Amino acid sequence: MTVNKFVLCVSIGLFYSMGFTNEVLWDLGVVITPSEIQNVKEAPHPLSSKEKKTRAKINAVITDPFIPPVKKTLLSKKSSQLISDSVEISINQIKLAAEKSYFNNNYQHVIEILYQRDLSMLSKRNRESLNYLLAVAYYRTGYLDKAKAQVLSLLKQNESDELYLLIAMIYESIGDIKNAKSNYIKLISFYPESDYFMSAKIKTRILNQH
Repeated sequence: MTVNKFVLCVSIGLFYSMGFTNEVLWDLGVVITPSEIQNVKEAPHPLSSKEKKTRAKINAVITDPFIPPVKKTLLSKKSSQLISDSVEISINQIKLAAEKSYFNNNYQHVIEILYQRDLSMLSKRNRESLNYLLAVAYYRTGYLDKAKAQVLSLLKQNESDELYLLIAMIYESIGDIKNAKSNYIKLISFYPESDYFMSAKIKTRILNQH
């Protein structure tokens, strides 16, 4: 009888507990309310805060304002190239102006254009051509010492029949007959097919009479 009463009480107790609670852990006898379930679901994972901090650090590195922009470097290279092209164009214009003045026998203007001019942007052939025009201009305007120095410098770089003719004429003009004859003879010996060959032979004969 006592046992039946105990069973009856337990049954009534279970019935009431099921009526006032939503979930029961039958194995442990612990009741979980809905609010507790929500709190458990919303509880942050212990690693989530660390992950957020790590991502924040990565984003900070990526957006570092002190990283130099690449576009500036590219623009500076393009600007340098434009400046270089502009300088080359201006030097070519100088070359054309000097040649025009030379063929018009305006030797003083040739000197004004080419004196102490940086011709490094031009090819070797064009540099030598303009320096030859400058030497002729010095000779034609009476600057014989400058003409002589200019031609001797050019002869060290590259010998030619026109340079031997010019230096011989310069020596002849300053009264150095020995060196004048020597250079006329070099032209005759080294350049028998030269357009200046006959002129050099005639000059040599004339100077031999002195």
